[in-house]
Amino acid sequence: MTWRELKHQLVFYSLSFLSYLLQRVSSSTARDLGNQLGTVAYHLLKRRRRITLQNMTAVFSNQYSKSEIGRLCQHNFREIGKTTIEFLRFPAFNRVNIWKQVEFHGEDHLLQALTQQKGVILFLPHFGNWEIPSLAYGARFPDQVKAVAFRLKNRQLNDLVWTYREHLSVEIIPQRQAIRKTLRALKNNGIVGFLADQNAANAGVFVNFFNRPVYAVRGPVALALRTGAPILFSIAIRQPNGRHLIEIREPTCLRITGDYDSDVRYNTQKMLEILETYICRYPEQWLWMHDRWKFKPTHC
Repeated sequence: MTWRELKHQLVFYSLSFLSYLLQRVSSSTARDLGNQLGTVAYHLLKRRRRITLQNMTAVFSNQYSKSEIGRLCQHNFREIGKTTIEFLRFPAFNRVNIWKQVEFHGEDHLLQALTQQKGVILFLPHFGNWEIPSLAYGARFPDQVKAVAFRLKNRQLNDLVWTYREHLSVEIIPQRQAIRKTLRALKNNGIVGFLADQNAANAGVFVNFFNRPVYAVRGPVALALRTGAPILFSIAIRQPNGRHLIEIREPTCLRITGDYDSDVRYNTQKMLEILETYICRYPEQWLWMHDRWKFKPTHC
């Protein structure tokens, strides 16, 4: 066994045991543990803290002071700590008790979109507890929801994460199989979700995000343009009481001019502009530690 394999096993078994313990504590205790985990991560993960501060400063330097941005950064790490702890508690949820923690707002938009019989595409960001929609959508629409995701390098950890995501009947589609399986899902009037606010792995499109160029994922918008399926922006917002509000906005009206590349760029820009409004409203809840502005137009 190589050192890498040993390290992967250590991570897997440690998280599995921690998950077992966390499923046996109360929600309030889990939130406290999440806050503590986030505080520890803030002090230990120096590179991620630096990226978070740089990103926040670039966006909010005219709105917040340096000390306010520092406090916002700490708050952001605590939010991510809570998301991590909550995710490890996923096996404790079922189709009944999940609604003690989650509620939908705007579900009628999704139900109306499904009446078109073209399927529905969900554009979701890494915001609040971005994993909780997999449970909520799976519980509300059993065997109808697919989500596209990359595989983790740690195979055992990947199996654990995907099992938790699929806990309430969501099917995870590996990114390499995304085209074929998402087209089939939409043809069957399914719901396909994309976490689509991070850097594109390949074949992305440059758009502006907070007035700076980012290399954006084009998949959700491109799929909507190709299939005619409605695309809806959905976001999970953590509430002060620890519950989660999942907002579903009305279908985004896409610009279709016949210039495919231009339309992909324009409509992807539109989706990210929606996200900007939520980040400005709840700045502590977005995943700032991702190096979102890493790629420049000259790099790709």
